[in-house]
Amino acid sequence: MTMATDTNTERIARLEGAYEHLATKADLAQLELRLTQEMAQVESRMAQQIAQVETRMTWRMIGAAGVIIAAVGLIVRFL
Repeated sequence: MTMATDTNTERIARLEGAYEHLATKADLAQLELRLTQEMAQVESRMAQQIAQVETRMTWRMIGAAGVIIAAVGLIVRFL
């Protein structure tokens, strides 16, 4: 049948069937909650990784400073 010859009941049934693919406000609220939780987890992991990198860099800088001090000490000793 074409659109012109469809009955109102058929047209309504077709429209209602199309709505099965649309999200409801509850669906969107649930999605927003899930995304918010996932973003919080990602932010937490990133903060932990940043803290680890900062710790490693601090220890490397301390080590490098020790090496420089030792090298300067050796140079001064032999001059």
